[in-house]
Amino acid sequence: MHEVFYLLYSKYFFSGFMPDIALSVYFIVFLILLKIRKIELKGTWFIPLFAIYVGLYFAAFLAVFFNGEASSLSEVDTFFTVLFEILNPMNGRGKVMYGGYFGLIIGLCLMNLFTRQKKLSVFLDISAICTSLLFGIWRIGCFIDGCCYGMPNDTLGVVFSNKADAFEDLSGTALVVGNSTVPLLPTQLISSAGDFAIFLFLLILFLKNKTRYPYFYFFAHALLYGVGRFTIEFYRIDPREFWGPLSMSQWMSLVLIIAGLLFFIKNRKEIVKSFTSPLTPLHNGEGNKKG
Repeated sequence: MHEVFYLLYSKYFFSGFMPDIALSVYFIVFLILLKIRKIELKGTWFIPLFAIYVGLYFAAFLAVFFNGEASSLSEVDTFFTVLFEILNPMNGRGKVMYGGYFGLIIGLCLMNLFTRQKKLSVFLDISAICTSLLFGIWRIGCFIDGCCYGMPNDTLGVVFSNKADAFEDLSGTALVVGNSTVPLLPTQLISSAGDFAIFLFLLILFLKNKTRYPYFYFFAHALLYGVGRFTIEFYRIDPREFWGPLSMSQWMSLVLIIAGLLFFIKNRKEIVKSFTSPLTPLHNGEGNKKG
């Protein structure tokens, strides 16, 4: 049994700003990988920056539904109040990872369209690698904050103090004893380890130039992350939005899994060929699949 010590603990910092820290790392790594692919940063550095802003916006907006505020959005004034409040990227609202994920994609697509870069496949592929790292850091913040916790487990469980979200959520139940929770499975750290593993796997392929097939990294990440997220959700017991037998996150995970499978099944022959000739010219757009 292990106990979490909340050194320098600040709930506002970790629940509101840990995603911001993770997105900053995302931005730096994104620029590094652009440079490795010899893409001119002068005309592209602001593209991931805009995507980060959109990601933060959607991460905060989706949190409204996870925090039980969705019903209040039926009132027009409340709806627009929330929309304008989260325009501030440093707002104190919680953040939802899937909101950030889809926000990043939307932001990259919009900027690729507006700037006429014609490099959407490159941006999404690089973003997929960076997103794996982003999620890994984000989940560490969840662990420190004490949210997104798992079911009781005496062997691998972690005891959360009375400053953690887990303690607040479980107060009044048999899962809280004194000033701490019973040992709970640290699903946050398990998720984080999985995200870091995906990051290393995709990064190694990228650096070794194994394939430049358009959208390979994007859909590989979607498939791997979708499977991992769908699975870990079964071991979580924190309050979440459920649609029928599955959580909202699991339904979103299924979308990623299906999209990834369809991509690899449809393009399996070309993808295999791309691994046998990894030094082909960089793909520059949607229609070029000779990489």
